[in-house]
Amino acid sequence: MKKTRLGIVGTGRLGGFHASKAASNPEVDFVGVFDVSETNRKRVANQFGVGEYGTLSELLSQVDAVVVATPSVLHAEIGREVLRAGKHLLMEKPVTTDGASALELARLAREKGLVFQGGHVEQHNPAWRAALERLEEVRLGLEPVAIEAERTSGYTFRSTDVGATLDLMIHDLELVLSLIPSEVERVSAVGFAQLGGHEDAAFATLLFANGSVARFKASRIEQEARRRMSIQTATKTFHIDFAARSATLVRPKDDVLSGVYSPDSVSFAEMAPRVSTFMRDEYETIELVHDPIDALALEMQNFVSAILRGERSVVPGERAAQAVAVAEEIVRDLDARTRRIYAPQQRNLRIVG
Repeated sequence: MKKTRLGIVGTGRLGGFHASKAASNPEVDFVGVFDVSETNRKRVANQFGVGEYGTLSELLSQVDAVVVATPSVLHAEIGREVLRAGKHLLMEKPVTTDGASALELARLAREKGLVFQGGHVEQHNPAWRAALERLEEVRLGLEPVAIEAERTSGYTFRSTDVGATLDLMIHDLELVLSLIPSEVERVSAVGFAQLGGHEDAAFATLLFANGSVARFKASRIEQEARRRMSIQTATKTFHIDFAARSATLVRPKDDVLSGVYSPDSVSFAEMAPRVSTFMRDEYETIELVHDPIDALALEMQNFVSAILRGERSVVPGERAAQAVAVAEEIVRDLDARTRRIYAPQQRNLRIVG
C-alpha cells in the first residue's frame, strides 16, 4: 500500500490530536514532529515512536506532507517554507492571520500542484453534512438564504494571538462561504475587547450579491459555550447544533405552501381557535440523525486521499484563504466602528486595534 510520509509541525494540544490521527491512519507513514519547544516535541515523539526534529527544514527533507498546528501568527511564514519545499500542506485554522498571505499560500500551492487544505473540521460535522444534503438549490445559487451563526465560549487563554473573529467566527465564515456561491458585497461589524488588544466579542453581517444575508456572533467571554447556526430559505429552516452534532429541519406542510391559510383566504375570526397550535399543526419538524463520527480523523483522511488519489479537498486552501480575507474585512470594520463609538466618550474600556 502506498503511504504518505507525514510530519506534524507544532506539538501543543492540537498538534497532539493530529499526531494521534496520523499514527492511526493506515495510509500515513508518520515520520516525525517539529516544535521549537524541545520538551513538547520529545513528549509527542516518544508517545508515538516517531522522530523529533530540531528544525523545520530537517523535517521537510524527510516527508511528503505536513500538518501545521502552531500559533496562528506563525502560519504564513511556515506555510511559505513548506510549499516552497514542494510539500503538501494541511494548515490549521485560520490558515494565516491576514488575507494577503493566505491568498499567497493558495497561489503557491496552485503553481506547484500541491494539496493545500484548511483545517476547518466543522465541515466534517454530521449535523452540517445532513443540512448540506438538503440545500442543493442554495449551493447551486438558485435561491438566496438567511443565516444566523453563534459561536461562544469562556476565555480559555489559548489563541490569544488573534481575536474572536479569527479564533471562533472563522469556523462559521468558512462554512457559509462554502454554502453560498456568491460574492460578499458588504461587511458591517462591531467588536469589543475586555481582556486584551484583540476583540473578545465580534458581531458581523455579510450581504451577498445574490441577496443572501449572514449574521455572525463570536464571543470568548460568555458564560455558556455554544456552536449553533440557523439556515432559512423560503420553504425550510435548519437548526444546527455543532456541539451536539444534531440538526433539525422545520418546514411548512402543503396547505401552507399552497395558500390555504393566506390572509386573503381566511380571517382572524376563523383561525383564532387554532392560533396556539397552528405552527405545530401545519409545520413539520424532522430530526436529522447521523451516526457519530471522528471529524479530525475524517479531515486527516481527506488530506491523505487528496494527496494519494487526487480526491477533492473538503476545505480547499483557496476557500480557507477567502475566509481569512473576509475575516480581515470584518476586523477592519469593527475596529473602525468601535473607535467611532467609544473614543469620543473617553470611556474606561479597552477597544480593538
